[in-house]
Amino acid sequence: MLVFFSCEENPLKVDVNVPEVPVHVKRYDVDAFNVNRQNVEKEKYNLAKNYSLFFEVDEKDPRSVMYLLEYVELPLNKELHDEVQKKHKDLTLLENELTQAFSYYQHYFPKEKRPEIYTYISSLDFEHPVDWIDSLHTVVVALDMYLGSTFKPYYIAPLNLFQYQTYKLQEKFIPVDIFKAAARAKYENLEYEGNTMIEKMISEGKVQYFVNAMMPFAEDSTRLKYTSKQMEWAKNSELGLWRFFVDKKLLHSEDYVAYKKYIEDGPFTFSEETDSPGRIGEYIGFKIVKSYMENNKVGLDDLMKDKNLLKIFQKSKYKPE
Repeated sequence: MLVFFSCEENPLKVDVNVPEVPVHVKRYDVDAFNVNRQNVEKEKYNLAKNYSLFFEVDEKDPRSVMYLLEYVELPLNKELHDEVQKKHKDLTLLENELTQAFSYYQHYFPKEKRPEIYTYISSLDFEHPVDWIDSLHTVVVALDMYLGSTFKPYYIAPLNLFQYQTYKLQEKFIPVDIFKAAARAKYENLEYEGNTMIEKMISEGKVQYFVNAMMPFAEDSTRLKYTSKQMEWAKNSELGLWRFFVDKKLLHSEDYVAYKKYIEDGPFTFSEETDSPGRIGEYIGFKIVKSYMENNKVGLDDLMKDKNLLKIFQKSKYKPE
């Protein structure tokens, strides 16, 4: 079956014509916890056959049973597993969205094998909710890190998260995190590109543009993980922000302490403007990269490999409105 996507809202303005291959998520978070505890010695082999990635040692190693039982019997993991089954019992909507997104991925990377998607319980690994392992053609998603802002354990030790952080721990952001992880895995050291604020913004903008190319059907607020009010504020304040950065001589500053509040995440950028989102520099960087791609004949792969961020800025012809 062929699928055709009209991408009028996609800044790349591409029409995708590729075979649709449905995504089927492989659920270690289900199968591992469903292992018959009385027959685990035998069942571990079937589990290892389908989920070798999660086995610390070879399944023939006597320790493999011990490690598996420790994982599924850990009280925290059992609690998380129960919550995940309530929240994510059916992943059909996620699979459908990933099927659509990977059609775009295969358009841009036609020679690459599409990765397998696995889900698991991570014991609340906030720092790594998604891992894209390019060499293994594998994506690993910690479903316990997508239980929503009402999940109380997020707010207590060991995580002690804030509301602005837990807002981003929703299922709708899983595809965004997958393709952000893809960009960083496929194009190493993106976060180390340049020292100035403008370079940091463009580096983050490149990642956001990559996500946009894979998910042109998604709302800007979803790709940026902004609330609707934050997205409205960002769009309405773009010109004012740019003038502010210019007036304060921040764009070419190498003083990270001076400009980090515009790059790093937070509940807001300006305390007097509570609808101003954190990471506002990522939004401006995305708009610069978008302008660059619209004004130059450059492919996505070439953009992502380009380390000359100042050149991208200079050739972007970026003019905020």
